[in-house]
Amino acid sequence: MKKNQLLIPLFLFSVWLSGQTIFERYADNSEVTLVSISPKMFKMLGQMNLSEDDPEAQEYLQMVSSISNFKVLISSNQEISKEMLSWVNQQVSKQDLDELMSIKDQEADVTFYVKEGEKEDYVEQLLMYVNERKNEDNQNANLKFNGKEIKAVLMLLEGMIDLNKISKLTDQMNLPGGNQLKKAQQKKSL
Repeated sequence: MKKNQLLIPLFLFSVWLSGQTIFERYADNSEVTLVSISPKMFKMLGQMNLSEDDPEAQEYLQMVSSISNFKVLISSNQEISKEMLSWVNQQVSKQDLDELMSIKDQEADVTFYVKEGEKEDYVEQLLMYVNERKNEDNQNANLKFNGKEIKAVLMLLEGMIDLNKISKLTDQMNLPGGNQLKKAQQKKSL
């Protein structure tokens, strides 16, 4: 009887944890940086009045107003990085995401997964996972964000996302993986 009383709370806790996204699970963890922009904020950005004479500002505004969810999780903790990768693998399977591209360079291994949109070059969901790469010379590739060394970056974008323009957003937010996203776009256009 006592054994069952212990198992029931453990089972309920595990069900609760599995229902949470990785972003919710680590929202208050001091070992991660979380960037989360709500759909309401994107809607507000879309309603901003910018000069109609500035085509770049209008293009940027059009791009951000088409995004309904934007989350980034950055960690310097190896165990959290492993959990992030596990969550990505679950999402790829559960959401039936396709691998868009995988890039391996000196700094990191980067993989992009997408759920295709209705239009060409548009996706409904973009999931990017960046994993620090060990460098034989100094054992670390020194991937950094705001001066802090990081092990992994997870980015989730949802909405009607134009793959040809999204690297501008990651550049302006100075997010890790922005350079790799540019490389992915260049390779896709070849």
